[in-house]
Amino acid sequence: MGLLFSRDYYLINMKNISLLFLYIIIISVVGAQEYDVSECIKIALDRKGTLVSAGLDVESANQGVLGSYSGVLPSLRLSTSGGKTKYPVQESIIPDLVNLEIDTITSGESSYMSAGLSINQTIYNGGRSVNAIKQARINLDIAKLRQRNTKIEVIQNVTRSYYGLLQAQQLLDVAENNLVLSEKQVDLVQKQFDLGAVRKTDLLKAKVSMGQAKVELLNRKTVLENSRRQLFNDMGMIDFGQSIVAKYSDWVPVSVPTSAEALTFLKEKNPNILIQLSAIEIGKIQLKIAKGMRSPSAFASVDYSANGDNSDELKESLKDDWRLGMNMSINFPLYSGNSLSTAQQKAELEKQKSENDYLTYLNDLRVQVELIRKSIMNYSEIIPINQDVVASAEEDLKLVQKRYSIGSATILEVLDAQVSLIRSNSTLINTIHDARMQEMSLKALLGILDLEYQTKEE
Repeated sequence: MGLLFSRDYYLINMKNISLLFLYIIIISVVGAQEYDVSECIKIALDRKGTLVSAGLDVESANQGVLGSYSGVLPSLRLSTSGGKTKYPVQESIIPDLVNLEIDTITSGESSYMSAGLSINQTIYNGGRSVNAIKQARINLDIAKLRQRNTKIEVIQNVTRSYYGLLQAQQLLDVAENNLVLSEKQVDLVQKQFDLGAVRKTDLLKAKVSMGQAKVELLNRKTVLENSRRQLFNDMGMIDFGQSIVAKYSDWVPVSVPTSAEALTFLKEKNPNILIQLSAIEIGKIQLKIAKGMRSPSAFASVDYSANGDNSDELKESLKDDWRLGMNMSINFPLYSGNSLSTAQQKAELEKQKSENDYLTYLNDLRVQVELIRKSIMNYSEIIPINQDVVASAEEDLKLVQKRYSIGSATILEVLDAQVSLIRSNSTLINTIHDARMQEMSLKALLGILDLEYQTKEE
């Protein structure tokens, strides 16, 4: 059996490895597939295990709501019992032949069976049962809000990784173009040096610039690979080394909400703010429960039972010789140390703490939102300027190259223009990336990021 198991296990693993290699071959033949950010987010929302765990938390809270109704619903209990008892019995026997009295001991037994049905109902307990239901419902709302928080975090991670991949792709393109320019520049300087038109220092400077371009290209390739790997992880996909390309998209300025609009979004949409409000409601309910412990409690019960020596007698007793009892009790809590007053004071302090935490957290988020709003508005002005700078740098490099080809410019001027173009391109790409990250952060803070990806089931 051990050999058979090992053989089957080997075959299964070989099959999985074969499928893996087949998948990699197909990917390599087909080529890298392009995705936009929405497609990547949808994949993550279907695959990430953290969302599954959040859904289980919601289901658990839902079961807690169902269980909370036990405090107001009656409880029904059926009980049966039976037993047999053996005991010694002493008998006196007087023989005829001998006028002597002889005691003998025999064993006797008795049996019994009983059955009963009881119903218990809480009539009043200071509103504790009703408040327990309200608290369970609020806990369910909190679980759903935490599920939204998890969804927002998944979307943030995917968005950050996606645009990080796009940034790495664009910076790699810049590095490749820079290397092409450097190689062409070396070829040109080499030809001019061979003709004696330029000095050797010009050729050495051009070669140094080309070497730096090669190093930069290698670094950008490493960054791109790391970005690809991070995106696959955030999407919840297994990384087999497959390629993925982020679709290029122009940066479009977003509509920035006013301070008043942002505050409204915070109060009505942000999951963490809504959780803080729910915590305040729970504090109020806990205070009501603590006060209800000082109120009297009323309970009622109905018992129906019958007894018999055996099953037949028990059946007859259930028909004709049953007993019905009705009870009602009222409990007045007079004194229990300081537990009741202490519980009420603690509940009051917790309520005040929740209210203070809400105001503090809301003010902190308002400050963050204002900072991000100003940053996005600033980016809206900076990015067009950077785009103009890139266009000017491209034109300047073309002019300097023409001047150098006719001997009216130095190699340093050419290299400076080339460096200026690289820097302006990189600055534009990084600035657009930062602007997108700020836009995403603003939507996440306002609680509207996940609303863009609502499903029909939700």
